[in-house]
Amino acid sequence: MQLEDKNVVIIGATGGIGRALSFAFALEGANLVLVGRRTLILKALQKEIKSLGFKGRIFIFKTDISSEKEVRRLVRKVSSNFKNIDILVNAAGIGIYKKLEDLSFDEWRRSLSINLDSVFLVIKEFLPLLKKSQKSLVFSMGSGMGKIAVSKRSAYCASKFGLRGLMLSLAKEYKNTNVNFVLLTLGSVLTAFGPLTLEEKIKKNKKGKAYLDPIDLAKTIVAKIKNDTLKEEISIYPKNYYGESKSNLT
Repeated sequence: MQLEDKNVVIIGATGGIGRALSFAFALEGANLVLVGRRTLILKALQKEIKSLGFKGRIFIFKTDISSEKEVRRLVRKVSSNFKNIDILVNAAGIGIYKKLEDLSFDEWRRSLSINLDSVFLVIKEFLPLLKKSQKSLVFSMGSGMGKIAVSKRSAYCASKFGLRGLMLSLAKEYKNTNVNFVLLTLGSVLTAFGPLTLEEKIKKNKKGKAYLDPIDLAKTIVAKIKNDTLKEEISIYPKNYYGESKSNLT
């Protein structure tokens, strides 16, 4: 699939992976709908992309993706500007890593709400626009912890195990249609996501801890789209990620 003039919606555009994908799609000439929680950061991202000479259409929307009302409002706004959506990226997420006895019910519910429920809601509401594309793609950012259970991360693992089930089920449900579902099962990424700050991760990286680079990750995703080498689940891990011997970032 060539990306020039394709319409791309990125949920969680201001996060590390979402930001990298925003630039990667912009460089290919796609039209962008950038969705996040903070207007100022969205405006700064929009301005930075435009400063690169970006000629496509670019819209920003502040949205609480855990709210059915706000997601429906988002879809109405998008549909007033685009007849169809070619690519939908679910890149928003939270990581609450605590022992069970320290985990509040509110934290449990927020983990499921952002990492799983919102993906269901966003896909369901955008589906009519995705169906209008000749060939559309839906990406969701999964995790190795959606396949490998890890101590003290029950809320996060539960949400990512659930996300994996959702995406793989939808891939089968829509197998013979124009809507294609892809789960990106990722290992640790060099972003501010999770209990460590980006600075702390950079320090660990310099001491030998392997992380995926979000820019390289975005380039890989774009290359797979352009080369039509996508499949239902693509696993990308850094070296020595919970028993994985090496990265398959190719």
